Amino acid sequence: MDIKILLAILLGGFFGFALYYVGATGFSHISKMLRLEDLSLAKIILFAIGFSSVLLSISALLGIFDMSHLSIKTMNLGVIIGGLIFGIGFGGAGTCPGTCVGSVGGIFGFKKAISAVIGGLFGAFAFSMLYGSFKDMGLFNTLNYGKITLFNISDKYPSVFNTGYLGLLVVGILFMIGAYFLPKKILK
Repeated sequence: MDIKILLAILLGGFFGFALYYVGATGFSHISKMLRLEDLSLAKIILFAIGFSSVLLSISALLGIFDMSHLSIKTMNLGVIIGGLIFGIGFGGAGTCPGTCVGSVGGIFGFKKAISAVIGGLFGAFAFSMLYGSFKDMGLFNTLNYGKITLFNISDKYPSVFNTGYLGLLVVGILFMIGAYFLPKKILK
């Protein structure tokens, strides 16, 4: 077996276990977070984003991280519309692609998880069938900012801020601080 496939399986399994462990595969936890009733999961997500940003920036500053491993996607109107559709689906179903696949392995919510996985596969298929029409409509040329990053992490890509990995480090630390001070509940 190829070492990359084995590593992907191991890391995917670890990610699924971590999602399950923190309650991110439970529809009720996600629903409570989206209704601002229990922000424990939001605190974990915010901290994880900050922590991974800090690790990425430190490893890049030390020369350990190879920038070619990052895949920068193009920013355009299609991405914005896709994000809105994702947000509506996430709020309505109480799950997202990562958590619904993790939920399939659980006892509770199996039918909902399978429905979300099938819906995601159907959505991906529909998008691939309609891609040419969307492209002809100019959906991907409107608001096309290209492969842009928030911080200047490579000469290959333009950025919003010219601070590089140091900016990513500062923002990562701010995210972790924000996660610490975020209240567990806003609404009752």
